[in-house]
Amino acid sequence: MLENNNKNGFLAIDFGGTKVIVALLNLKGEWLAREKKIIAHQDGRKIITETLKLCKKLVSEKQCTISGIGISTIGVVNGDYLKLVPTIKNWDQINLRESFELQFPDVPIYIENDVKAAAYGEILNGALKNTKNGLYLNLGTGVAVGLTYGKRVVKGSHGAAGEVGYLLNSIDSNTSFLNGHAPFEEVAGGQGIARQITQITSVEMEAKEFWNKSFPEESELFQLQKHILELLSFQLSNLCVIWDPEVVAIGGGMEAQYTRFANKLKSALGDNVPFPPKLLPAYYKQDASLNGIAQLLLSKANTSK
Repeated sequence: MLENNNKNGFLAIDFGGTKVIVALLNLKGEWLAREKKIIAHQDGRKIITETLKLCKKLVSEKQCTISGIGISTIGVVNGDYLKLVPTIKNWDQINLRESFELQFPDVPIYIENDVKAAAYGEILNGALKNTKNGLYLNLGTGVAVGLTYGKRVVKGSHGAAGEVGYLLNSIDSNTSFLNGHAPFEEVAGGQGIARQITQITSVEMEAKEFWNKSFPEESELFQLQKHILELLSFQLSNLCVIWDPEVVAIGGGMEAQYTRFANKLKSALGDNVPFPPKLLPAYYKQDASLNGIAQLLLSKANTSK
């Protein structure tokens, strides 16, 4: 049994498409320390090296004994190596479990997809609590959903349930997975939005800035905003018809712009879905994945007592 004091703790780590967050919490779930590092355009091996340094720094500063490690990451978690991780170079070549076991031997390690971890946190304490069926929509560097059933998050046969970035945008599109594309994500994901802006204007602009701005109706960027919202409304409506959720919770980096697109999405769900779900911002906002993996750690620890 773990002694519940501030000398024992957990490491919660969230690898996103552009940043990694490392947090330390005690066995009661209280946050002790937290640091963020930007990892955009870096090689996966360098990211691991820098993250392990950050972990050891926090542990040393707080003089903690680590009793468990939870890792939330982009990509499909199925076996020793991740799959479907185009936004981090060589991420599919890294054995995450082995990398952390070498630095933290004999410590239990739990690895979960970031969106599924976020959905788990929303089930326990957030917008999806007490729902029979729920849907967590992550709008960040990429686009994915977590499908929840009671207190479970559906993983699928290969761990890829909810990888909606690969949805087709039209039946005559040649932007298939086989051709190296993630059609929906390339339009509605943060990285894809930034790429489209550059193609239209030759100016670099992040998705967050793009959603925070209002453009003249005759401008191409206004039309791009309109197109993305229409496509997002279309795909989310179809997902809700299939899954019949009580609540759709929106998280990820673009949750900060929730009020900009919430009315459009609510209207589309009301028009297109026989039993429209309630639309809510994620309780854990843009930190849903980190909080989700922390909740998973605490749950595992309590179960093992």
